[in-house]
Amino acid sequence: MENFDPLGIHTGDSIVVAPSQTLSDEDYQMLRTTAVSVIRHLGVVGECNIQYALNPHSREYCIIEVNARLSRSSALASKATGYPLAFVAAKLGLEIPLNEIRNSVTRETTACFEPSLDYIVVKIPRWDLKKFDRVSKNLSSAMKSVGEVMAIGRTFEETMQEAIRSVDTSFDGFGRNSYVPEDRQAIEEELTKPTDLRVFAVANALHMGYTVDRIHELTSIDRWFLCKLRGLVETERQLATYSADQRIPRGLLLCAKQQGFSDSGIAQLTKRNEMQVRNTRTGYNIVPFVKQIDTVAAEFPAHTNYLYLTYNAAEHDVQFADHGVMVLGSGVYRIGSSVEFDWCAVRAVRTLRENQYKTIMINYNPETVSTDYDEADRLYFSNITLERIMDIYEAEASAGVIISMGGQAPNNIALGLQRNKVKIFGTSPENIDSAENRYKFSRMLDQFGIDQPRWRELTQYEDAEAFCEEVGFPVLVRPSYVLSGAAMNVVTTVDDLRSYLNQAATMSRDYPVVITKFIEEAKEIDVDAVALDGKLIMHCVSEHVENAGVHSGDATLVQPPQDLDPVTVKKIGEATAAIGQALRVTGPFNIQFMAKNNEIKVIECNVRAARSFPFVSKVTGVDLIEMATKAMLGLPVTPYPNRGQRLNYVGVKVPQFSFSRLQGADPVLGVEMASTGEVAAFGRDKYDAYLKAMLATGFRLPKQNILLSIGSYKEKVEMLPSVQRLFASGFRLFATPGTADFLQEHGVDVTALEADMAREGYSMQEYLSSNRIDLYINLPSKNSFRRPASYVSNGYRSRRLAIDFSVPLITNVKCAKMFVEALARFAVDKWDVESVDYITSHRTTVLPGLINIAAFLPDTRAATVEGATRAAICGGFTVLGMNVFGADGFAATSDQRVATIKNGALGNAHADYVVAVSATSANPASVSALSSDAPILFVSFDKSHAAHVDTYKAASEHFKSWPQSVAIVTNASGNDLASMLLLASLFGRQLHATDVRSADDLDLIDLSRARGLSVTCDVSVFTLFADRLPEAGAGVGVADVQAIWSRLPAIDCFTIGAVPAQAARAAGIEDVAPATLGYQVVLPLLYTAVAEGRLKSDDIVERLCTAPRRIFGLPEQPDTYVEIHQDRLVNLPRKTDDAKWFPALLAQPVRCVVHRVVMRGKTTFLDGKFYGQDAGGRDLGNVLRTMSSGPSGKHFAQKPSVAGALGIQTTEAVPSPVPAPEEPASPRGDALPAAAAAVAAATAPAPTAAIVEAAPASVERPLPIVRLAGVLARHGNHNPFYMKHVLSVRQFSRDDLHLLFAAAQEMRTAVERAGMVPLLSGRVMASVFYEPSSRTSSSLQAAMLRLDGQVIAANSETSSVAKGETLEDSVRTFGAYADVIALRHPQPGSVQGAARFANAPVINAGDGIGEHPTQAMLDTFTIREELGTVNGLTITMVGDLKNGRTVHSLARVLSQYNNVMINYVSPQSLAMPASVKRDVALRSPYVTQVEHTTLTDDVLANTDVLYVTRIQRERFDNPSEYDSVKGAFVIDNSVMRKCKRNMVVMHPLPRVDEIAPEVDTDQRAAYFRQMQYGMFVRMALLALVLRREF
Repeated sequence: MENFDPLGIHTGDSIVVAPSQTLSDEDYQMLRTTAVSVIRHLGVVGECNIQYALNPHSREYCIIEVNARLSRSSALASKATGYPLAFVAAKLGLEIPLNEIRNSVTRETTACFEPSLDYIVVKIPRWDLKKFDRVSKNLSSAMKSVGEVMAIGRTFEETMQEAIRSVDTSFDGFGRNSYVPEDRQAIEEELTKPTDLRVFAVANALHMGYTVDRIHELTSIDRWFLCKLRGLVETERQLATYSADQRIPRGLLLCAKQQGFSDSGIAQLTKRNEMQVRNTRTGYNIVPFVKQIDTVAAEFPAHTNYLYLTYNAAEHDVQFADHGVMVLGSGVYRIGSSVEFDWCAVRAVRTLRENQYKTIMINYNPETVSTDYDEADRLYFSNITLERIMDIYEAEASAGVIISMGGQAPNNIALGLQRNKVKIFGTSPENIDSAENRYKFSRMLDQFGIDQPRWRELTQYEDAEAFCEEVGFPVLVRPSYVLSGAAMNVVTTVDDLRSYLNQAATMSRDYPVVITKFIEEAKEIDVDAVALDGKLIMHCVSEHVENAGVHSGDATLVQPPQDLDPVTVKKIGEATAAIGQALRVTGPFNIQFMAKNNEIKVIECNVRAARSFPFVSKVTGVDLIEMATKAMLGLPVTPYPNRGQRLNYVGVKVPQFSFSRLQGADPVLGVEMASTGEVAAFGRDKYDAYLKAMLATGFRLPKQNILLSIGSYKEKVEMLPSVQRLFASGFRLFATPGTADFLQEHGVDVTALEADMAREGYSMQEYLSSNRIDLYINLPSKNSFRRPASYVSNGYRSRRLAIDFSVPLITNVKCAKMFVEALARFAVDKWDVESVDYITSHRTTVLPGLINIAAFLPDTRAATVEGATRAAICGGFTVLGMNVFGADGFAATSDQRVATIKNGALGNAHADYVVAVSATSANPASVSALSSDAPILFVSFDKSHAAHVDTYKAASEHFKSWPQSVAIVTNASGNDLASMLLLASLFGRQLHATDVRSADDLDLIDLSRARGLSVTCDVSVFTLFADRLPEAGAGVGVADVQAIWSRLPAIDCFTIGAVPAQAARAAGIEDVAPATLGYQVVLPLLYTAVAEGRLKSDDIVERLCTAPRRIFGLPEQPDTYVEIHQDRLVNLPRKTDDAKWFPALLAQPVRCVVHRVVMRGKTTFLDGKFYGQDAGGRDLGNVLRTMSSGPSGKHFAQKPSVAGALGIQTTEAVPSPVPAPEEPASPRGDALPAAAAAVAAATAPAPTAAIVEAAPASVERPLPIVRLAGVLARHGNHNPFYMKHVLSVRQFSRDDLHLLFAAAQEMRTAVERAGMVPLLSGRVMASVFYEPSSRTSSSLQAAMLRLDGQVIAANSETSSVAKGETLEDSVRTFGAYADVIALRHPQPGSVQGAARFANAPVINAGDGIGEHPTQAMLDTFTIREELGTVNGLTITMVGDLKNGRTVHSLARVLSQYNNVMINYVSPQSLAMPASVKRDVALRSPYVTQVEHTTLTDDVLANTDVLYVTRIQRERFDNPSEYDSVKGAFVIDNSVMRKCKRNMVVMHPLPRVDEIAPEVDTDQRAAYFRQMQYGMFVRMALLALVLRREF
């Protein structure tokens, strides 16, 4: 790859071209040979990057640097060639040779084939330097770009143009531009001192006549590149010679497309609109071809799905049979849009593929995962413009497009795609526009009673000042045209406002300024949500640490919220649901709120995935993008999958800034986003997570010296407790003089540092530059725009010093307080790696520490105890009940022997333990004294060992002497068990049967329980799996195993017992440690049974923890838990002891691996490695509680007891039980044990909030088709149209019209969803038209039919009017048959007169040259839908205004709005009637009316709505008069070029020649949409006229 720019510009800031275009083959081979020599000399294995400097005038070269690793350009090189460098490098690192690595593109060649390209790639960086004041725009050896784009084509010109357009949607390609002034001095300054605009300077220089040699002399850019670019300028000049009415020759158009000119660029040059160029191009059959990236220049057949578009080809490389779903990516990384959106796009594609959909990914960023060609079924490396998406959509015959995953760029073309008949999955583009248009969105919030900060769009300074006085300072000022680097800011005084608007922004009708009331001390809150047809199916609330005023992308985000009042959270949930329903959202959306004193206000709503979606998804464990994708595609989706879950951790996301690379930038947070990345961390509380996240950004924790500079008195007071805590923690504090005085007054010892060198040795500059400060907390006072831009404050200087000398810096008071608190806590509680610190792809479950109440020990040697307890810990067991049965007959039968056992355990046991006393026939009297130290009496009937009871009388004596509250355990079976149960019954005490091995014994125990006996039992896990053990293993037959499984509810506990040792002895295996056997096998066996459906995880926790603890009175173990990977297959080495005695484990796969064991807060086992170096096992013998049988084992399986075991508290408010461990709601597991939860609760200021506060009703409930009842309720349940004649717009107020428009919006949504709205079933409308009509009559009839009504039609030819019947009699007649009459008549005033005789409501459908009220209503509705508002607009009415009844009514409606200007443009003979102008003037002094006889450029430039009317031939008695004025005004492309980009052209239709057909393809042409809106307005009008309520 070669750089377009010469040496001196960082390669990350340079345009890069691949393959190299200007090197000779000799040069190329020289550098290639050198590279091979270098890597062989260095012994590089894997990827290596070498940067060369080559003298273009000789063969002199040098190596700049060698990176023996993957570098920044590796992704670019991989995407440019299709050769996956990282993949191949990883395989080489695994010692797999190149000739064995298959090329996945060709599937025939191997990786040792060097990539060969039959195309060209251009990379261009993306800069966002304009966001920062004082930052130099000059490019140098220090990288400043924040992202990059890559384009692929067949020629340099084509690819260069595509790349430029990819950098920013406002760029049309390489050509004449306004970014660099066409001034010789400015051009040469830019060429010699390059900035991010250098390529545009080259374009303008070529246009100004600079030669290639002169530009080369100024820039050192190779002449080859400049010659190619000069060719683009020549083509541009050729195109510019064609006017709008001239057809572009096919040859020229094809040449332009092959050189990379876009349709929109050609349209600008030839003075027409983009769609007109597209239609011309497709008419010539000029379409792009789809080509493959194949790595071998077509030398071998390719199977790649890696595609690009080019006009420099003759055929497609692929077939189009998949009809896949297109997903639009996020494009270039920039401030505000980064990898977060790429994650969303990738998750959407993966979800589609998992559900068997073919996928098409479109993106152009080489840094993304979405542009890995194996992520989607097809990858198009192409920019995201209307032209390109349409090209791909039509070529692929795609099933539809998902636009909501790639950030704002895809949303910007949503309406254009829909208007070109592209299927959009998810929320409709009209509803997206309703959220993005501030007027529509504000109106919607008002309708639903949802508060928002007061705002206004203003065009004059006096109005701005008046609004600020009205709402009060501070205010947020958002200009639409920016002069300096600051786009938005908060101003606090009138002087600030004036200074800002004078210095930073232009304010005019063309460039309005939006001013919003800024709420001080308000909390900002993010909600990320997913909806289906407007119904919430998931939402997550996150809070900002910083108060409102810091851009959400720069804010510290906490999830779940820790400091929000439940009332606030509830209100936010309700508002989110209402907004989702109002916008009919299907898919993802995000709302930003601010809250203060439990009052919430909406800041904005983005109907798309937001940058916080990945963070929230990873914190909650719920993939919001997967849910959104399924909702959009109509796939089954479970609402609120984490319902009832409470997280045991907190996630905190903090921004990553690049101020160190931006020399001069002021590192202060504000309303403009400045961060270039983000990190997140998890912790037990927000402080723990915040500190980890800060460290992840490279922030260093202070060791000693902390510098403080606090600007405002309010923040000094707020920070005082935190500063005192720092002082108490032993930090040495320094401060600026004002801050030092304040702190010293409050008893804090602090050293004052001067901003200058006034006091030697006490200079702030000296301390910062010599790294004597470990942390600088600088809280500046509010920004003031009264200072000139060149002013440099001491605060700014010190902040820059901190950045330049890498001193950790905090500039926000909320972050400073949180950091100080986190730092103080960290000093007390050092970190240990916990389950909250990682996520695994395995199914992770957190269990409490497990208990083996029957642990077999063959002797009391220290090594035996150490080995047994180590094995127990590794298997997840943290408590053992020790039964010692030595081969020599040794057992715990006396106080001396108990002491011997305890001495062996002391200092050697890693797990907690309790010693069991063994009963014999000889020791009933003596052992009772041991119950306080060894509180379990084991009564054995195993005559093979010396320690047993051989008579029932001896057993009876033990029942008498052993304390009533202490446990008796027996291994009796059969008759012996029956005898023991009888003794227990006689003595009225509890008995526990251990190591039960027969179904008969279980039946006997169950029968005893049924008779009221307090008896419990346990079964060895290996008894349950005895059918897999070696023969004679457990002495249990296959039939018994099945019978025991069938009696699972009767079993209270699971144990390990002596079965493994007995099985090993029976099999003759001697080289094993009997005490260690079985522990590593228990959980794999049990969780394999869970996978097979034979057990539940609840059963395991109950029988290995909850029940043993309850039965034997064992104490809780604080901060003790076990993490398992439940689905991970066990790989048991053949040499292990368990593999020797249980060989079936090797033959049949089992799953569940113990990942981590934590005892009392310390990790003792992690991922196969034992860390319990210090044996800290405790003797629990003297702390046991009273023995309790608890509920019968029959009930255990029915009770979700795992909640209690894991410390989860449930309440009645939770609609469903806590997820059991076998169904974890999050990959992080379920929850910590109770003690850990208690610690977290004690240290957190507020409990972790539930993710789901109150889940909504099931989404399966059918949604109402239309919500007119709610619309009417929001207007006071007053229907001003009910049974009223609709004769003139003067009948209705502005509020009445807004009710009609709100109803029309509901009608529109309902028709789009269901086709019709059955509100007027059984009703009839008479459509009576005495004048020709297409649209009005059809629209009214269609409206009635869509409402499920009926229509009878009549006209002057078919009615009795032809026989001489009067209009009044006709109206009486129709009123007898119909419920409503739609009447048009040629005589002005006739409809009003006829209405007096009608016994049904009459709707005026036009009365000659009088009025047309329904047309004016739909016209106003159209303006609101297209532009968001009517207030403040300039409406220019053109044509026959004298006879145009539509403009008469529209002008009267416009008089009800504020600050409206109406231009009347017509021949003098067809001017607007004076009566109409007088009526408008009387109704509203706020409307300005101006008459014109010509449509001037100034009028067009200021017009928001160009309302064109037909010169009506039928209104002229004299044909010569008509001929004299017809064609007076014709709207064509030449006129449209003089209009605003954001305006609309309207026409009531029909048209004759007043609007040229070429305008139809202009996005601003709204007249056909206006016609569609008409039906919805008339549906609403009919419904309101005929129904009082809904």
